Amino acid sequence: MTRICEYCKNNFTARTTKTRYCSLSCNSKHLKIKKRQNKRQINNDEIILKNNKLKEPLKDKEFLTVKQASLLLNMSIKTIYRLIERNDINSFNFSERKTTIRRKDIDFYFDANLKILEKTKLDIAADYSFENSYTMQQIQEKFKISNGALYNIIMKFKIPKRKHGKYTLVKKEHIEKIFI
Repeated sequence: MTRICEYCKNNFTARTTKTRYCSLSCNSKHLKIKKRQNKRQINNDEIILKNNKLKEPLKDKEFLTVKQASLLLNMSIKTIYRLIERNDINSFNFSERKTTIRRKDIDFYFDANLKILEKTKLDIAADYSFENSYTMQQIQEKFKISNGALYNIIMKFKIPKRKHGKYTLVKKEHIEKIFI
């Protein structure tokens, strides 16, 4: 009976119907690989469980250390210290080695940044409308240039453009400065 070895993928003649490997060395090498993969999987599962166990009690705490905040936010400790230095997150130093952060300050940081992000998206959408902007096709037709030439001009002069649905909009004032 001809079979294919599960480790080296060579054809061999099997003596029984249960034979899976061409030799004892292929069998032992494949077994080592399987054991290694199982150890990695178990280790990864343990790490995931440990992280989840660490994060669960942190959700209920009112005051967090920098390390706890980094675990909760899934950021590095240095990033948390940078946020503290920039006064994005309020903190209190009990001593040189003990810095605490209120949970409310972390929540406020996220709420403030989400509001700023939403506001900038609305401002960008209001700035680029079909009344004050050209589409790429309109520019090509009006100034009789190719798509590649338009792309090169936009890149050369660093003209900002925005996607609006299926259209790419470029402000009229930027294009008219170049062509007129």
